[in-house]
Amino acid sequence: MPADPRPVATSLRYGLLVGLVLFAAVPVYVYLEPQWRALVPRLAAALLLGVALLELRGILARRIARHGASALDAARVAPAVEPGVPHRLVELRASVRAGLRSRRHFETVLWPRLTELATRPLPLPRLRRGRGPSLASFRAVVTAIEDQR
Repeated sequence: MPADPRPVATSLRYGLLVGLVLFAAVPVYVYLEPQWRALVPRLAAALLLGVALLELRGILARRIARHGASALDAARVAPAVEPGVPHRLVELRASVRAGLRSRRHFETVLWPRLTELATRPLPLPRLRRGRGPSLASFRAVVTAIEDQR
């Protein structure tokens, strides 16, 4: 990890933070009753530790961002749609994916659209519990619609 280009400024900033915490904590410590005095240094230390951990988290986040996303992180992001692809096709792809994941979406949105495309009644594919049909079952329904035409 590269060294901080301004170590003096960073040291002064943390020194100022420690000084401000002490400036606020010492009078509170002196005026509190003895049974509550142990709480003041603990809270002051927790505050300083929290600031240090937030700073370390920011350094780590910048370092990870500099190296780019891993293959696993990149796979979670949907690929960008090419400019020539119609918006209706993108919506249809999203609807099919949602229908395979959700039984309710399949029964209320996707199945009525599929039955409108067919000239004869279609057999309802076997649905999984809480989910839509399997990809093979969905492919069979699409093939049945194509064979009717």
